Amino acid sequence: MTGTTTARVAVLAPLLLAALAGPARADDDGQSVLQTFYPPPVDGPALRLPESPTRLYIDAAYASSNDLSVLPYIEGKGTNFRFALGGVWRWRRFSFEAELPFANVTTLDVTMVPGGVPNPEKQTGTALGDLRVGAIWTERLAGEALVAGLGYRTRLATHTTRFDFYLPTNGDSVSYVFPYYFHLEPTVVVGGALGRFTYAVNEGVLAMIGPDGDFLGLPVIVPTLIFWDSHVAVSYAPFDFLGASVELGTDVQVNEVNDSQFPIDNLRSTWLAPALQFHLGDWRLDAIARIGLGRKTEQFGVLEYVGTSSYSLRATVAFN
Repeated sequence: MTGTTTARVAVLAPLLLAALAGPARADDDGQSVLQTFYPPPVDGPALRLPESPTRLYIDAAYASSNDLSVLPYIEGKGTNFRFALGGVWRWRRFSFEAELPFANVTTLDVTMVPGGVPNPEKQTGTALGDLRVGAIWTERLAGEALVAGLGYRTRLATHTTRFDFYLPTNGDSVSYVFPYYFHLEPTVVVGGALGRFTYAVNEGVLAMIGPDGDFLGLPVIVPTLIFWDSHVAVSYAPFDFLGASVELGTDVQVNEVNDSQFPIDNLRSTWLAPALQFHLGDWRLDAIARIGLGRKTEQFGVLEYVGTSSYSLRATVAFN
C-alpha cells in the first residue's frame, strides 16, 4: 500500500462513516459513545485516542520475530510474552497516560554472533519493559462527531533485557543487551463518534534516539531513526456488550542511516489490527490481533520490541 493510498484512507474514512451512520449521539444511557466503544490501542506503536475515560488496564501479549538481523552482531529469532499495567487520567480536555510492561519473558534462538554459533543458542530471560508516558489535548469541533487536537508521548529505555553467551572461539562469556532507544512521538489526533461508529486518525512523527554502546570491545554507534507514523482505526458496536474494530498502522522511515552495523534504511512497516471488545458495566475486555505485513515490518518490529505480529488480551475498568 502506497503512502498516497494511506493518506486517502485517512481522509475518506471519517466521511464514509458519516454517510453510513448519520449524526453523532450519546449512547442510550447517556454515556459518551466515543469514550466507550473506542478502537483499542495496541503497541506497534500504539494509537492515541481523541477521547478516553479515566481508566486502568492490565494486558498480556504474545509477539514473535523470525529475523533479528536488523540488530548489530546477532542473528536469529525470538518470541516475547509481555505483561503490562497502564492507565489514563482524564482532566477536562486533557488525557494523561502511562504504561509499564512489568514483565517481558523473552526467548531468543541465536544462530550467529561474532566468531560463530554461541552457547547456548536458545535461552529465556525475564526483564522489565520500557515505560511509556504521554498526554493528549483535544477539542470537540462538532460535538462527538469531530474531535481534534495534539498528542505527545515518550518511551523511556527502562528495559533490563540481557542475555549471556559463551563464544565458540575461546569460551569467553559475553553479555548482549538490546539497543536502548528513547522514543519521541508527537502527533495530530482526529476522531469522533457517528452513531455507533467511532473512528480515530493519528498522523505524526516517531523519533528513536539511542546512546552508543559496545559489544566485545567493539563500539556500537546507535543511529537516530525518524519515521512518519500513521494510524487509521474504526470501530462499530452493534450491541451495548459487543463491538469490533480494525486498525491500519504504517511507519515510513524518512531519514537515511547508511551504517553497516545497522542495516536500517528505507524501512516501511505496515500492519492490521482486528479486535473484539466485550463490555460488562464499567469493565471492558479486548482481544486484539496485530498482523504484520512484509519483511520491513519484521525489522521494524524488532527495533520497536513488539515483534512482527502479536496477540493481546486486555482487561480495562473505567471510572466515570
